[in-house]
Amino acid sequence: MRTVCYQREIREKLEQSDPRSIVPLDQCHVDIISDRAAKEIIYKYEWLGTMGRTVHTCGLIGPTGQVIGALCFGWPGSPESRDICGKDFRDRAICLERGACAHYTHPHAPSFLVSRGTRLIHRLHGYDIFYAYSDEEAGEIGTIYQACNWLYIGQGVGRSKGRLREDFKTPEGPIVSSRTLRHRGLTKTEAIQKGWKVILRHPKHKYVYFEGSKSNRRTLKLKLRYPALPYPNRQERIERVAAP
Repeated sequence: MRTVCYQREIREKLEQSDPRSIVPLDQCHVDIISDRAAKEIIYKYEWLGTMGRTVHTCGLIGPTGQVIGALCFGWPGSPESRDICGKDFRDRAICLERGACAHYTHPHAPSFLVSRGTRLIHRLHGYDIFYAYSDEEAGEIGTIYQACNWLYIGQGVGRSKGRLREDFKTPEGPIVSSRTLRHRGLTKTEAIQKGWKVILRHPKHKYVYFEGSKSNRRTLKLKLRYPALPYPNRQERIERVAAP
């Protein structure tokens, strides 16, 4: 597994191959952007390189109007993933599925974008329960969410302790989830017979954030179905990966 975040690797490589002046953060703002503008950032900088199940996009806008960061909000395939405060609150929850900033943005640009992006999506669309995942395969532990004071509710939430994620590599190359397999009407045995390969992955870290008034956030926190846990630590993860 990676011990350095994928997006950091990309940023450092591009800083060498495509050096540019850092855009001052006080000259930037966050606003709604088009899917096309978001794709240009996400496809270039984000680990998965896809838009997921995006329904809303917002971005970091530079002083000349250029899009230099993007967030994609939507819903993963499992409706139950939205039941953070119970099924009755499912429609108020949305996932921050993708996010990235250009290599010439300020180091604090990601947290600036996330904090203002959730506020904007709440104001425009009413969602007040936000959740997101950090993927250990990408070297992520959720540093940005920690910087924005999100609540950490664990790794592999909803899975048996120690159980790995089971994804599949298609004969064409892309790696897809087991849900994609079911959507295609294939059993695991049928997929393997067709040349699909099982890929075992570590479960993702999950973070939660509540928007709205103080009283609303307090109410949602009381409804939270999972205990807030200490943040994962990168050094501990590095030592775990390095252990024989």
